[in-house]
Amino acid sequence: MTTTRQRPAAAVTAGRPHRGIRHLLHPQVLGVLIGGAGASAFVHVNRGLLPGAWPTVALLAWAAALLVCAWSVLLRPRRLRDVGPPRPGAGVVYTASVAGMLAAFAVGRRVLDAVDRPELMPAVVVVAVGLHFVPFARAFGAPVFGTLGWTLAAIGVAGLLLGVVAGAVPVAAAAVVTGVVMLLLMALDALRPEPVGRPT
Repeated sequence: MTTTRQRPAAAVTAGRPHRGIRHLLHPQVLGVLIGGAGASAFVHVNRGLLPGAWPTVALLAWAAALLVCAWSVLLRPRRLRDVGPPRPGAGVVYTASVAGMLAAFAVGRRVLDAVDRPELMPAVVVVAVGLHFVPFARAFGAPVFGTLGWTLAAIGVAGLLLGVVAGAVPVAAAAVVTGVVMLLLMALDALRPEPVGRPT
């Protein structure tokens, strides 16, 4: 049996705890790094549109959520599941989901430009990003994607509806909340006990 250091990240067994920072290519870690970058973009791209002291509040909330996420995913020892190869058709699901998300961006932009409401675009992005996660839950055997996807979609719809009435501020607020919520949901998933021998 090889040592943990010699083994590929995806082959880490669930037998004993590991720190994610030593297995950055493991799907349970790499996915959070990518998601964390997206979550951070939601916050930093949109917080400047908030009034008064709210951009600073948003920055502090993001920093706190990022620290919690980094600790739970990278620093806290936990059992990393040996996920094995993707399920049949997972690649097709991933490609179709990403293509659908990009198409939703393009269609949303055209529609909002046509009705002269481009300030609503961040909410459309949140909805599209959220919905594109949903099919991953079954395709990759990771229920967290369903929770993440439906939560983001709900935040985006709320921001869109409020934005129709009140303009850019609630839309920007929804995008900022999305980023913070993404980080916290990923942290909570990392804190959830991983049963040994869980099927993949």
